[in-house]
Amino acid sequence: MRLGFVTLPRTLATGITLPCEMGQAAAQLARAKRIPQPKAGTPEFLVLAENGQQQEVAGGISLRAQGNWDDLLACDTIIIPPFWGSPVPMLRRFPHVIGLLAQAVGQGIPIIATGTGVCLLAESGVMDGRAATTHWYYFGEFARRYPNVLLRPRQSITFDREIYSVGSINALTDLVLFFIGRWYGDEIMSIIEQHFSHEVSRTLSQPYYRLGGLQHDDEDIVAAQAWMLDRLDRPFVLSALADAVGLNPRTLSRRFVRATGESPKQYWLQLRLIRAEEMLRQTNLNVQEVAEILGFSDASYFIKLFRQRAGLTPNDYRQVTRTKQFSARPD
Repeated sequence: MRLGFVTLPRTLATGITLPCEMGQAAAQLARAKRIPQPKAGTPEFLVLAENGQQQEVAGGISLRAQGNWDDLLACDTIIIPPFWGSPVPMLRRFPHVIGLLAQAVGQGIPIIATGTGVCLLAESGVMDGRAATTHWYYFGEFARRYPNVLLRPRQSITFDREIYSVGSINALTDLVLFFIGRWYGDEIMSIIEQHFSHEVSRTLSQPYYRLGGLQHDDEDIVAAQAWMLDRLDRPFVLSALADAVGLNPRTLSRRFVRATGESPKQYWLQLRLIRAEEMLRQTNLNVQEVAEILGFSDASYFIKLFRQRAGLTPNDYRQVTRTKQFSARPD
């Protein structure tokens, strides 16, 4: 299973070394515990640079390459690390890489791009009509430069048709943990998480926002899911959702269950609980306030539903996932 890194000048080495270290540690643990390697084979991480020999990256660090950029098209997955500073000069300097990435998308090769690295894909046009995120500092410039990309600034990770976009190195850690769990199981993922992450896993079943939720090809249901995501603080009204996507309620419900495995109301409830997790991690709002903002009139009912989903009460969840304390309540 060949995973190739697009390595450029000013690439942040952490975007390469961190996945490599986590993947190698997971493979070693799996062998020690006699856990089978992934069906696709043990992950092999390849640094791919312009000259195929070595590349100086951010911080003056030189990385030895195992191949050149043309080898990207022979990889099973391509990883684009972030690079330091404005992405625009890099886009002008390396049109060949941008062209190769467009070819890779055309061939169906999965791609993971982090931070400013997402711009390499967006510049080629292959992200048009796809959900994406990038580093928060570049949201405004990204939206102006790529108006046809479906920018999701509230999401740290997105997935849309074999392309993952990741906002930061911290979010990349979550995504790598998710893949380790897929490859080797929850036990190995948990051990790697304890060594490489400073907080309880946020991966659950998937750490990313996927346009349309579960994979399916019903465009009307994709539109319904996106419509619901933007209205989580409002009461759920099936007829309003049906009107928004041009279907009658019965047809909408039938197709929604077929596409996602859940009814529209069940799906909407899960989205609200996911948003509650974000609010508990990122704000100082108390549980009652979170419940009210998300339309739960009964806080005890909200706590019951939250515990069913997360395995913890809202207060316990906040305690174990909080990355920092806030000195004042946000507006």
